[in-house]
Amino acid sequence: MSFDNAALNYFFSSDHKEGFDLDYCKDYFSDYTFDKLLDVATATGHFIKVFNAKLTVATDISFNMLKTAKIKNNLENCINCKAENLPFKNKIFDIVTCRIALHHFRNPRKFFKETHRVLQKNGFFVLIDSIVDIEDAYLNVIEFIRDNSHFRSYTINEILEFANNKFRLLTFQSQFKRHNFKEWATRLNQDETTLLKIKESFMELPEKIKEELRIEFEDGEIISYTDKKGIFIFQTI
Repeated sequence: MSFDNAALNYFFSSDHKEGFDLDYCKDYFSDYTFDKLLDVATATGHFIKVFNAKLTVATDISFNMLKTAKIKNNLENCINCKAENLPFKNKIFDIVTCRIALHHFRNPRKFFKETHRVLQKNGFFVLIDSIVDIEDAYLNVIEFIRDNSHFRSYTINEILEFANNKFRLLTFQSQFKRHNFKEWATRLNQDETTLLKIKESFMELPEKIKEELRIEFEDGEIISYTDKKGIFIFQTI
């Protein structure tokens, strides 16, 4: 699995270790201390550090991501599993979190169902991920070229539909996030052929989409692009 070979890259990734979304959630939950927190698809554990909790549990499909999270972020309770099949009893967590991972899941509806199952009554579900609204097929194709585990990014309405009848939306915050292109494109240790395909895919985008993604160039090279993230804070119904 490519994630297993790139765990350290994710630990040092500026996209993962910092950002407005982390600050926003830290501020929103600053007055809360949770009994049991579950972070799904934790990668190397940056998101879990934002919250105050007596017990934290992290899951990920990548063994090396969890190993890196243990060593680098001092996470103790790490479980290797899929997001759609959480190996926990019903209603045992008072908060579930998931950051920059939903677009990898093959069955998001089942993930939402599983999240609801393991949450207590009035439990919180904090979801952060890329969101799309116009011409989203372009970015989804490029993401797949870079990382073939990418399934797709969703619209706000699609995510709200996944939550329907399970959660109420307490708050939503959108964010434009600028990505260092070289760091983003090489995060999974891609070979030169794949990197060239990624660059060519960006260069061949329609001008309208280049403007939407705020692609920056310098001496003919791509320096950065900007996408949209959504911060969804739900509560169980």
